[in-house]
Amino acid sequence: MSARAAMLLAAPFALLAFAMHVGATLWLQPLTWRIDSFAFGLLAYFGLAVTSFGIPLAAYLLLTKTARQRPPTWHLDELKRRFVAGASPCSTGPLAILFGWFTGGAILTERVPNEEHMRIAQFGVMTTISIVLAVGLLTAIVVRLLMNRPRISLTVEGITVQRLRGCGQTRWDELLPGGPPPPAKRNPNTLILYTMNAAAGGPPQPRALPVRDLHVDTAFLANTIRCYVENPDRRAAIGTAGERARLHLLLAGRADS
Repeated sequence: MSARAAMLLAAPFALLAFAMHVGATLWLQPLTWRIDSFAFGLLAYFGLAVTSFGIPLAAYLLLTKTARQRPPTWHLDELKRRFVAGASPCSTGPLAILFGWFTGGAILTERVPNEEHMRIAQFGVMTTISIVLAVGLLTAIVVRLLMNRPRISLTVEGITVQRLRGCGQTRWDELLPGGPPPPAKRNPNTLILYTMNAAAGGPPQPRALPVRDLHVDTAFLANTIRCYVENPDRRAAIGTAGERARLHLLLAGRADS
C-alpha cells in the first residue's frame, strides 16, 4: 500500500469513528444507566468512548503499518523534472479519525422523557444546525485528506514546500553550505534550513521545514539537500531516474560510513 492510499484510507475510518460515536451514544450509553455503582457506570461510559474511537484507529494502524514508514527515497516526477515527497499518513491519518470521532459529538442527542433510551434531540433548528455542522466537518476531513499537504519538491531551481495554506520556495544558492546537519533524533518535527541574502547582508535566517508531516526519512532529506547545496553541478540532473539512483548510492555510502 502506498502512502497516498493509506492517507485516503483514513477517510472511511474517520466516518466509521463518527458512526460508532453516534451509535454508542444512542444505543449503548443507556445500558450504563442500569449499573447501580456510580463508579462502574462512569467507567463503562468512558469505556464506550474509548472503544468507539479505539476500534477504528487500531484497524487503521494495523492496515497501514508498512505504508506509514517513512522511506529513504524520493518519488520521481519525470514529467515536471522534480523529486517529490508528499504528506505522511503517520499523523494525518490518526488525526482524521480522531476528528471524525469528535464530530460524532456534534450531533445533539437527548434522553427520551420517562424512558431509558436516547434519541436525536428535538431542538428544531438547533438540531438541524448540529447535523449540518457535522456534515460540514466530515466533508472538511475528507478534503484535508485529498489535498496531500504538506508536500516538498526538489527541482533544478531549488526547494518548494506546499503547505495547507500557501507555498514557499527557496533557491539552492540561498542556502548556507554545510547544512542542514543530520537530525539529532529520528524524524523530528522540523528541520531547520539557514538561508542568506548576499545582497542585503545580515545574519543567516532560519527556515523550518515541516518534516514530521512529510513521507520521507528526515535524515535522507537532510542529506539530499546538503548534497545539492555543496554540489551545484548535480542540480541539473534533479528529476531524472539516473540522478535518483546515483543519489541513493551516494547517500547509502554516507550512511554506511
